Amino acid sequence: MNPTGLGIVHISLLPGFVCRTDQRVADLSDIQQRLVAALVLSDRPLRRGDLAARLWPDAPPARAGARLRQTLWRLNQATAGGLLQASHTTITLADHVEVDYRAAAGLISTASGAGEAAVSYDRLPHTWSVLRHPLLYDWDDEWLVPFQEKWKLQRVQTLELLAERFLQRRQHSAVLELADAATQADPLREGPRRIAVQSCLHVGEVADAHRRYRRYRELLFSELGVAPSGAIPQLLKQDRDRQLALTAEY
Repeated sequence: MNPTGLGIVHISLLPGFVCRTDQRVADLSDIQQRLVAALVLSDRPLRRGDLAARLWPDAPPARAGARLRQTLWRLNQATAGGLLQASHTTITLADHVEVDYRAAAGLISTASGAGEAAVSYDRLPHTWSVLRHPLLYDWDDEWLVPFQEKWKLQRVQTLELLAERFLQRRQHSAVLELADAATQADPLREGPRRIAVQSCLHVGEVADAHRRYRRYRELLFSELGVAPSGAIPQLLKQDRDRQLALTAEY
């Protein structure tokens, strides 16, 4: 519980920045938002000097430090002191603050675990809704780019992993939800496309399988001037051969 009486404080970074309390959405300035985001994305308290240099990279250290102190004071005013824990040397988020990005990172860790219990079908809508969002999509700060790229790779890999697991269970709708979410995040990635085609073939949606492959082939050629690997054509050929063999029996 937040000792200031504001109730739960929740920070969203997926897909954009929002700071909420039980009572309202906090109206934070751009620099206040970036200060909070920097703390969220750090796995340990940040030193004041490092935080100041990240937020004001072109300012002399003394000036950056003064700006940090001013921003901290205004941020504490805007949130009744309920957001941060600060010492003379370091700053971090208060323990009671909830963050969607950190919860999503925990979900990725859980989903990456082995075994059937990693993510159940009942939790799939929640999984998909969390992992389909980019990180702070409308920010282009240089310091943020490595975090955005890492998050994109992690969520695409996790969506593809989950799609593969539901493919093994022959749960077609779940496979397409996950594979299509991964494709939306990274349209040129072949893995989710292959999984979706394979699932379509399993349930007899042959036309959809060919349509998905054709669109991917055209996109890849348009964007990169190359063709897909032979993995998906091989799946389509194997299915066609199987259908021909069945027809020959009759």
